[in-house]
Amino acid sequence: MFSYSTFKHNYTKSAYNYKETISNDYRVFVNGREIPVYTCRISKYPFNTMWPGHQRYLDQSEIVSFVNIVSDEEINIEVEVNYGYERVMLKPYSKNIQVSDDNGRIKFSLKDNGQFVLECDSYHRCLYIFNSKPILCDNKEDVTYYFGPGVHFTGKLCLKDNESVYVDKDALVYGCIYAENAENIRVFGNGVFDDGMEERVSVYCYEEYTNGNIKFYDCRNIKVEGVLFKNSAIWCVNLFGCYNVDIDDIKVFGQWRYNTDGIDIVNCQNIFVKNSFIHSFDDTITIKGIDRYINIDNKNIHIDNCVLWCDWGKTCEIGIETACREYTDISFTNCDILRAGNTACDIQNGDCAQVHNISFENINVEYNVFDTPAVYQENDEQIYEKENEIEIPALISVRNHDLRAIEAAWDLGKMAEIDLSGIKVSSVFDVVFKNLNVYYDEGLPLAGGEPDIKIIIVKDRKDAEYENITVENITVNGRKFDFKIKNS
Repeated sequence: MFSYSTFKHNYTKSAYNYKETISNDYRVFVNGREIPVYTCRISKYPFNTMWPGHQRYLDQSEIVSFVNIVSDEEINIEVEVNYGYERVMLKPYSKNIQVSDDNGRIKFSLKDNGQFVLECDSYHRCLYIFNSKPILCDNKEDVTYYFGPGVHFTGKLCLKDNESVYVDKDALVYGCIYAENAENIRVFGNGVFDDGMEERVSVYCYEEYTNGNIKFYDCRNIKVEGVLFKNSAIWCVNLFGCYNVDIDDIKVFGQWRYNTDGIDIVNCQNIFVKNSFIHSFDDTITIKGIDRYINIDNKNIHIDNCVLWCDWGKTCEIGIETACREYTDISFTNCDILRAGNTACDIQNGDCAQVHNISFENINVEYNVFDTPAVYQENDEQIYEKENEIEIPALISVRNHDLRAIEAAWDLGKMAEIDLSGIKVSSVFDVVFKNLNVYYDEGLPLAGGEPDIKIIIVKDRKDAEYENITVENITVNGRKFDFKIKNS
């Protein structure tokens, strides 16, 4: 059977008669039954900057739609599109879902759970389709914080050892989740956490001043499953100095504010992110190292079977902050990249780490004719002027800019806490990029008659060492691609 999210009633004292905004762009029917289509806000174009002291202006964003379906069976979906269009795209393309279109009524079936995006002509006015397995709470008395059907205003929810949060599929919770020095935490359910009421107050995303959807410092044994997270004030899902974290089937979407990275894994070990949908405005999934945790290496981190969308920045990323001794046993596998920002698979070793035993394998990357150039916003008066241009993101990039030299204004501190003797700073070795499948849109520019696929391996710091970096088996629209590497 299937069910779906409805946010019709309020069960808290903080609000009254609250309802989520219903979309005017779509009507959706599942197995013949109409379900509500809600709205959220995303970036209108890739135009980002370091925090300028105020949040991003609304005219740099736009409204899109989403449905939250909970199902344990094959479902038939019909979508009625209430505006004109010429082309229908149901993504990820790798799922090869057959779509029929009868005068604005689009039909398809979903045999499995997963996350999909319906686009008509471009990513503007898109429809997110989240089809999740049911995640139930057998006894609400066993849960520390139980959010049942309705709208709730919790603010910052601080978790302690052995605490849990359940979010019913019909629950919309305004707030964020926070923990420090805690263990054995579980956050689960099919409902929505919305951080839209949090105000950002600092340039830094590392500190507690602003929290985003989730922020965990120095925590162990964490499970986050099923929940939808939207409208973050800063980085969306944050792990700092954490161990043994399992993130499964979460959805990060509706992100448009400055610097809203999807998932930031900072000086952590034993981290698993799987079966999730991450649409970030800034970097999508990034593994970082900062001075506060410089003695904790990034180890045993694996991203698998995720659907990723990067508006501005990097999609699958190592760095650019790499303050620790070592990054090792890290993989990105079996992922679909719907939009790649400016780079799909990226290593930016900007600090002192030795980055090795890293793999990017079985990654599907979609290049769209409507992808426009990423622009850094220099001041409030500047406007985005690239809406009619096309920019093809890099497929692979390996670089080692000297972060402390070029970003001294960040005031990242000194490296005195770690003994760097005997280490080649910013070195990269034993890295594999394998089985990268590119879907290259008709109408995209060609370079010498061939698709423009950028593979960049550049040593910016001459004292570093690059060794054993392998690029193997790239296909473009199903055809093996003979690539060249920009290497210097």
